[in-house]
Amino acid sequence: MNIVLIILNLILTSCSAGPVKPVNMTIRPGEVRWIEFPVAKDKSKLLCRGQEIKITRNGNKAQAVVIESYFSDLSPFQCKVEADGTETYAIAFSVEEREYKSELLKVSPKKIKLSPKDEKRAFEEQQVLNKIYASSAPELQFKNPFMHPMQSVVTSVYGTRRVYNKSKKGQHLGIDYRAAIGDKVPAANAGKVVFADDLFYTGWTVIIDHGLDIYTVYGHLSQTLVKASETVAQGQIIGLSGNTGRSSGPHLHWGVKVQGQYIDGFVLIDETKKYFHE
Repeated sequence: MNIVLIILNLILTSCSAGPVKPVNMTIRPGEVRWIEFPVAKDKSKLLCRGQEIKITRNGNKAQAVVIESYFSDLSPFQCKVEADGTETYAIAFSVEEREYKSELLKVSPKKIKLSPKDEKRAFEEQQVLNKIYASSAPELQFKNPFMHPMQSVVTSVYGTRRVYNKSKKGQHLGIDYRAAIGDKVPAANAGKVVFADDLFYTGWTVIIDHGLDIYTVYGHLSQTLVKASETVAQGQIIGLSGNTGRSSGPHLHWGVKVQGQYIDGFVLIDETKKYFHE
């Protein structure tokens, strides 16, 4: 990786005024890529699909996360680094197909066809969450790769297509871990608690901001053990597993939200292992 960065820096400082040749990468719907790239000046910024992405700097290189929505239309896209309006580095992403599993679930009819009261509650809660997800810390809050929030059997993987009570269809954009009521739930990485309260869909829930628009969500808890604005360490117990909210049985629902999209937490774990070491 260091050799690649040295070569790229030499290219950036050369006299050539030709267009930047992009590096090629692949990504699939619901996935995240942790990228590292050279930055020529302090004013360098990263643009993906025309939108600026938060970056973290370390000398003459920077890091950022790039995601592809679960609902992707598989269109290729580019990310480019600009400094004072000049493109200095580029990555061309091709988007490959990804197959997801399907499953049938039975839950309380009240959780499927919402009453006007429940519908109002769910809507108002989503407005609160939208504000939270738009206010991530500008710098990374962690130094280690992400870890699994539980060392237990995974009962439902990310992206599973679900049919509730043989009628309501949806997608499970998180990961479910087998857990009994009261099992300890640790934080998957260091960060700041931005939410610890009861929600209609995920019950008692803790949300942690890890910086750079990366959040982890811990749902269906029987109890929360932290409060909003509290800083937590990786592995710190933040709650106890349960069966609250729209749940068909005791378990932990773990969600990972990056740049406003739920992505596969397993991929985030693998990607951060490439650049962070415990």
